[in-house]
Amino acid sequence: MSKRRVLLYWCLGITFILAAHRIGEAQTKIEEHREINHNIRCTIQVQDREWTPTAPAIVSGKVENLTEGSLEVRVQPTLYLSSKTSSAERDKYWAPVDLFRDAPLPADTRPMDEKGEVVAIKALPVELTFNKKGEATDFRIDARHVLWEREISSVWPSRKLFAAVEPGSYDLRLVLETKSGDSASASVAVVVGASTAQEPRP
Repeated sequence: MSKRRVLLYWCLGITFILAAHRIGEAQTKIEEHREINHNIRCTIQVQDREWTPTAPAIVSGKVENLTEGSLEVRVQPTLYLSSKTSSAERDKYWAPVDLFRDAPLPADTRPMDEKGEVVAIKALPVELTFNKKGEATDFRIDARHVLWEREISSVWPSRKLFAAVEPGSYDLRLVLETKSGDSASASVAVVVGASTAQEPRP
């Protein structure tokens, strides 16, 4: 069986290189220590703490300018779900999200070699502009409208919430990645219900 490499390029210069692997083998997403961005602050809340396939899973919040003046910043927002009952890597999920379009974060995908065995995925950032200190921008999204995957997986998120995430209790947080560091929200507890779809889980 041929090996396949997947190279994920984040638009902010954060690069994850996932080693070649045979189909079916689990891969851990490689992460590096990140600085904290003290120029912005993000907060989130949920409309309902129990998420079911038949009701919106609303996440709302705001991003606030903490500098003394105006600010322009490009952010890569990602939602993370971490199991409250398990510390296993397979019980952690992520979803790049466009906060202001209630949709997955757009990405530019292109082959990096002639055979198409190496794929580059470049996430496109969200641009924020603030005119003064303390100014904030609000957002409201439905977690069912973005695409999820296990953090341990080597593939770009491509599955719906209830097809990807196992039922259970989770901590939800939002992380805004920028060139000068990350801004992370406090965690919010949610309970993800069982899927009603027939799509098999891995």
